[in-house]
Order: sequence, then C-alpha cells, then structure tokens
Amino acid sequence: MLMCAVVASAASPEALETVARACSPRIERHGDRAVMFDASGLARAIGAPRRIAEEVARLASAHGLEARIALAGTATAAWLLAHARPGLTIVEPGEEARELGELPIGVLKTLSGSRNTAQAAWGQGLEEVLAILARWGLKTLGDFARLPRADVRARLGALGAVCHQAACGETLVPLVPAKIAPRFVERLELEYAIDGLEPLSFVLARLCEPLAASLERADRGAVEVALRLRLVTRAMHERTLHLPAPMRDARVLRTLLMLDLESHPPPAAIDWVEVEVGVVPGAIGQGSLLTRALPSSETIATLLARLRALVGESRVDAPGLVDTYDDRSVTMTEFRIGSASRGPGATGTAREPLGPSLEPLGTPFGVGVRRFRLPIAARVALAHGAPVRVDPAARGLAGGRVLACAGPWRSSGRWWALDRTDWDRDEWDVELADGGLYRLTKNRATSRWVIEGLID
Repeated sequence: MLMCAVVASAASPEALETVARACSPRIERHGDRAVMFDASGLARAIGAPRRIAEEVARLASAHGLEARIALAGTATAAWLLAHARPGLTIVEPGEEARELGELPIGVLKTLSGSRNTAQAAWGQGLEEVLAILARWGLKTLGDFARLPRADVRARLGALGAVCHQAACGETLVPLVPAKIAPRFVERLELEYAIDGLEPLSFVLARLCEPLAASLERADRGAVEVALRLRLVTRAMHERTLHLPAPMRDARVLRTLLMLDLESHPPPAAIDWVEVEVGVVPGAIGQGSLLTRALPSSETIATLLARLRALVGESRVDAPGLVDTYDDRSVTMTEFRIGSASRGPGATGTAREPLGPSLEPLGTPFGVGVRRFRLPIAARVALAHGAPVRVDPAARGLAGGRVLACAGPWRSSGRWWALDRTDWDRDEWDVELADGGLYRLTKNRATSRWVIEGLID
C-alpha cells in the first residue's frame, strides 16, 4: 500500500479535497490543512512514487496551495514526514522506520491533529509522555523505536505504546475514506421549447416528485432550491430560493418555484430545466398535548412566498434590531422558523431625563408606542418649558390641551457620521384632553415638533 499525506501551509479544505479527489477516491480529511489518500493504484496510470509525488505537487500548485507532500507505505509514516520535512518526501517500501528514525521526537505532537489517534487521550497526556522521554535522554524517533515496546507500555501505559507504534512507522488505525456528499439534482431536457408558466409548472412537478422521494430516503430536508433554465437564446435563467425551514414536500417546492417565477419570469422559451436542492439532516419534531399547534414550516414558507409575490420581496421578512439608540430605526432580517433575531449591542447616547418631570405614564414595566409610518407635524405651545397644548396638522387627530406629560428625554447619536443619519431630539409623552396618549418629538436643531405615534 502507498499512502500520501498533503499538508497545506494555510487552511484551504476545499482545495485540498479537490486535489485529493483528483488522485484517489479513497481520501481522509484531517481538519482544514491536511488530507490523506491511498495512492496505491496510481502506479499504473502515472508511474513511480516520485512521479506520483510530482504530479500531486503540480495539482496543489495549480490550486494555489503551498503544501508538503509525503509518500510512504503507512499512513502514520506519511503523516509524520509531511509535517516534519518541507517539499516532497518519498519513502521506499520497508524503509519507513529508517526514515522516521532521523526525525526529532517532538514531531509526535502533530499526531494530535490526526484521526489516527482519535481513540487515545491525546493532549495533556501526550505532553506528559514527551516530557518523560526527554528526561530519559531520547531525542529522535529512532532512539524511541529501539526501546522494547513491552517495557514502554509498562512504564508509560497505552498512550506510550501508541507513540512507540508511531515512532516505528506502524499503522495505528486503517484509512476510513470520506464519502462524497450526494447531490440532489433533477434535470429534464425538453423535446420542444416551452413558453409560459403553465406548461412549466407540469415540468417542475415532474422534477420535484423524484427529488422529494430522494430526500425522504436520505432523511434530508431542503433549505435551498436552485432552478436553472436554459433558454432558446442560449442564455441561462437562474433563481435561488432560501427556505425558512427544512422541507421535502414536492407540491410545496413546486409552488415556491412557481411563485418566484411569477415575479421573475424567464425572458424567452425554455430548452431544459434543472432543479437542485441544498440539504441538511432531517429534523424530528415532537408535538405536545399541552401547547397550541403551530402551522407547519411548509405552510409558512408558502404563505411567505405568496406575500412576497403580492407586495414585493423587500417588504416581507422578520423585524430586526438596529445597532443604535435611535428608536425610529428599523430593519428587516431573513425570516427563519423557530429562531428569534437578536440585535447587537447599541451605541450612542441613552435616553435620560434632563431634569425634574412628572411620573411616567403607563405601567412601571414600560409602554408600547404605535409609531406612524410618517410622523405628523404639530404646533406645540409651551409653558415653563413643558408642552401645554398640541395642535396636529393632520385630520383624524383632535389635539387640544395637555392634561399630563412626562419628559423630556434627550436622545442623540451619530453626530460623528457624514451620511446625515445623526439625530438630536427631545421626546415627551403627553395625555391630551381628547383622551389620547401621544409621543411628541422636538428636533433641537430645527425646533420642529412632530407626533411620533400613539402610546398603548
């Protein structure tokens, strides 16, 4: 057997796996910077081990990798040599122990990042073993390998015996090839080009049904759907949907694709159709007799898609918090079922009373403000710095004399910004004679008053 270890100087898991897959179907990943594969069958296609190592190095260079490459008869020897020596290292069959004998004993530390030692308690235990070997005066793996293994086990335990096996270049555990992630994709080439969404819906139904069956067999749920349409103009029309929850219902997938195409129809007739889904492990949901039943994720996803098609994609999402103390700032975040958005820490100046004021309105736990989409301009009369009368400049609000008020609270921030997002205002909560509770705001720069909203 001929094993090859490739260790990259920087983390590049995708490029490493691509290089290894190009050489052998039996590969084993070790983190983001190392990969091991079985190079036994490359002798017929490429030639001698040195030619194999040079070809692997060429592939790594083509993918922008600066890597160390070692070929040896065992995975352990290839791993240690690739970590200890730069460039290419080729070991003839049966020479593993001799080549390893020249390496410093500290190279055994690299085994802690290998799956070959996953069954042992590496970490602090390995450090203790290496410290004991240093006190014994052992400097190279050859010095360690010449000790009787039975004595090593008696004094250092099972971990010491594993280290002795590695120093001798013996295989610790067999190679476990990584499986290739299956692709869930369906494609249909049409005999005649179709034009219009109605015939396309039948094609999508024919593609989504086997996709749903494949997801069911693999116990996977789709979280992303990619639709590719090749047009008669040789152009590609591609759409990608990000689903709020894993699902595998064929009718729901087809409905979501059709609703998206209604908003983004293809500009020409279609030659072939391809649907591919990105998947995650299937979720197992356990219902409860003590809680209210919630709509299924498929129902919610379909509802969101219909709303986006009706009012626009930018108008349907989940509300999110903005990193600011400006209460008027709002944002939209991607809607995810079963997860609540949490805002980051705020920056700016908090609302603090500027002086003595009346007792705040509402309960001691705070009040809710129903903000107007557009604040309503108002004329405000003051007495001793506090509002005593409010006259809105819009119909529907009577205004009138102020019965009680609380404030002012000064809110300011982003005075350092150049994008005109700074604010500096005083806020009041007032109760008017018409029985309404309102939030008033005065812009301190322009002295203009507006009614921000109603207080519940």
